[in-house]
Amino acid sequence: MWIMVGLVLGIIVGFGLNQTLDAAQKTQAGEYFSIVTTMFLRLIKMIIAPLVFATLVSGIAHMGDTAALGRVGARTIGWFLGATVVSLSLGLVLYHVFEPASGLNLAPPAADAASGIATPQGKGLNLKDFITNLVPTSIFDAMATNAIWRLYSSYTSA
Repeated sequence: MWIMVGLVLGIIVGFGLNQTLDAAQKTQAGEYFSIVTTMFLRLIKMIIAPLVFATLVSGIAHMGDTAALGRVGARTIGWFLGATVVSLSLGLVLYHVFEPASGLNLAPPAADAASGIATPQGKGLNLKDFITNLVPTSIFDAMATNAIWRLYSSYTSA
């Protein structure tokens, strides 16, 4: 029932905004609504790895026979390697058949005159990026990239 209520409210709000806002305001409203959707998707992504890990650990813990555990592990590794080979082969074949981005002329970034090293061009911090970076894509990503410190340092140096 709540899903249907949310669906109907979303249609009403979307129709109302479409009728009352001009093109620039619609774009800005879309940016603000994308904050909620991006945070929701990041929360979903963040829960996937611990959920899969907990499922595997509980499945292995309830498996009594050690030989059965070895057979399941061997099958799992076999399926993983097989799926990896198939997906990589399919990707390589499709790349060579369709040649994506063959017409693009992508210039490398400009090198710094003094050091000869290409310097990345940053962008300013805005409200949308600040809020969506509060929710990491996963716990491990936040720990590996030190996302909180990076966000804090870019905010204070601006």
